[in-house]
Amino acid sequence: MDTLEKQKKPKLSVTRFLCYNGIIAAVYLTLVYVFQFMSFNAVQFRIAECMTILPALFPFSTLGLTVGCFLSNTMSVWGWIDAVSGTICTLIAALLTSVIKKPFLAALPPVLINSFVLPLVWFLFAGETAYWINVLWVFIGQAVVLYALGIPLYYFAKKHLVPIVYNNVN
Repeated sequence: MDTLEKQKKPKLSVTRFLCYNGIIAAVYLTLVYVFQFMSFNAVQFRIAECMTILPALFPFSTLGLTVGCFLSNTMSVWGWIDAVSGTICTLIAALLTSVIKKPFLAALPPVLINSFVLPLVWFLFAGETAYWINVLWVFIGQAVVLYALGIPLYYFAKKHLVPIVYNNVN
């Protein structure tokens, strides 16, 4: 365990906080837009979701992920239902992820929350009847993205971005 993990992470200035979260929101939105064809179906591989592991390293990133998710979900065929429920799922998952420091465990909140909550919302508000099938499909898509892309992103960010983000922060 390195010294940064042993100590409490320093607070960012308001300017850095807003800039980093703006970048995170923009990257999330861009990834959803570019990979839109596979970001909104029941069987979805939303590439941007790999970023939901970032709060394990950068707890402040919860805001950027939430804003990015909200903006992305305005493109959804589910409309306001997805904009609200998907954003709430991302917010809760990011808050939970921010207290988990082991990457393989940190990937679980986004996988589990999206897998069980989104199909429930579709069932209750959008007339979907195949709840458990949708749970399975969302689970598979989330798990693949978080474990195949999110875990490598975690280690890349830990090595290359943590020193940049937390360098000279008072």
